[in-house]
Amino acid sequence: MLGDKMSNKRVIFLNSGVGIVSQIVSMIFQFVARMVFIKSIGIGLLGINSTFSSVLAAFSLAELGFQTAIVYSLYSPLNSNDKSEINKIVNVFKFVYRAIGIFFIVASIAFLPFIPKILTNVDINKYIYIFFLLQSSASVCSYFLAYKRTLLYADQKNYISQIIDLIANVVFNILQIISLAVFKNYLIYLVLKLLQVFISNMIVNIACIRIYPYLHSEKIDKSILQGIWSNVKNVFVGKVAGYIYTSTDNLVISTVVSTVSVGYLVNYTTITYNLKAITNSILNPIAPIIGNHLTSENSKNDKEHIFSVYTHVRFIIAIMLIVPTTVLIDDFVSMWVGRIYIMPKIIVILLVADLFIHLVHSACCDYINGMGLFKHDRNIAIVGAAVNIIVSIILAKLIGIEGVLIGTVVSQIIFWIGRSIIVYKACFNLELKRFNRYWIKNIVYIVATAFMILASKFIYSLINIKQPVFKFILGGIITECIVGVVYVCIFRSFNESREVIAIIKKNIIRKKLKVAA
Repeated sequence: MLGDKMSNKRVIFLNSGVGIVSQIVSMIFQFVARMVFIKSIGIGLLGINSTFSSVLAAFSLAELGFQTAIVYSLYSPLNSNDKSEINKIVNVFKFVYRAIGIFFIVASIAFLPFIPKILTNVDINKYIYIFFLLQSSASVCSYFLAYKRTLLYADQKNYISQIIDLIANVVFNILQIISLAVFKNYLIYLVLKLLQVFISNMIVNIACIRIYPYLHSEKIDKSILQGIWSNVKNVFVGKVAGYIYTSTDNLVISTVVSTVSVGYLVNYTTITYNLKAITNSILNPIAPIIGNHLTSENSKNDKEHIFSVYTHVRFIIAIMLIVPTTVLIDDFVSMWVGRIYIMPKIIVILLVADLFIHLVHSACCDYINGMGLFKHDRNIAIVGAAVNIIVSIILAKLIGIEGVLIGTVVSQIIFWIGRSIIVYKACFNLELKRFNRYWIKNIVYIVATAFMILASKFIYSLINIKQPVFKFILGGIITECIVGVVYVCIFRSFNESREVIAIIKKNIIRKKLKVAA
């Protein structure tokens, strides 16, 4: 890597630590802002905001997957300190993102006549169009200013942009909450959001200029663009699949059910989204290291063993988040925005199922990206995305919101099965027995998680405390204790569990020795 090299452990700790703090702070402000938003402006505008976000996510597909392909192409020149090659790649990215920014402007203006078709049971006036253009402008700012963030990520210096974003988040979220509470004005809220995106990206841009002084504008190297494009064509399909998985739910619900229903669901998806984001903050710094590990000369067995341990770590994180979420989410929503916003239990079950699959199966995604197996992933992405959108639309007309979420979970199962096949076939080239063992472990993970949830819900139902906050806190403590006990009883004999515990003990002993010294 460029500059002073830090050990992998220190890099992971630094990026993960800053990422976690940043995400937790952002999450706290997001929940406070959402509560003030609903009480000051109403659930209707929240539904409009979320629907517009899904529309803009569709426009962002014009990015085609260049960022993923660029990160992969930067690993080698960063490792060899090839400044010329790095500069050429960054210039290609700059050119592409500016073109996408221009497309975003044109697409946003062209979409204005279609707004009444997307928003149902909503009075359309001139302010609705202004709201959309302001949200769009924030995305445009990112494309014109944020391309250098990718270099920081590939160079394992993502903590720099995260610190800048954290400070901007704190300052502007306070201003946004004040604007909602005092002025009850959504327009001011959106203007502040636009300023936050502009200022934070400008500061990141300045930081990159100082860290990488050799970066300069030059003529686009067509050979590099062509090389990256060969990967982009395959990554793009995954981008479309990712969009259908993450963003079409709101559009389908807004169009088929109602825009207000989006606002109700977003209260729940905000929670699950932040849990995903916290996990990503912890584990994202590992992705570049996985890329380097997979390109090393380690044996297939060693790589498969590390994958198995990494999957188990993701499972541990999953149960620590999912079990208390399933048990306590309704009480949290009730305390947060009010009991009238609590949704049926089946909604919680489907959201939790989606969250579990996402957290555990993302180990496959990290290995596919680390090996650059974008072409292998393309067909799986197409099938999963097609199933998602078809099942969601059909079931939304039949049973409403639940049908949309069923479509999402079904597509997630397809992604998991398909991507696990890719990993074991392309990365490890191992026999069917090892692959079957992987899925047997995952079935055990699923059954164990279901048991933890049922046991926790039963114990929580026995708590007879009228003060909701105290009951919520006690429930969280009891739930995590149940998770710990069940985990030890079931998984203490697993090789992956013993290895994780050994790593934890080793680090604890090392810290004690440092303190003693």
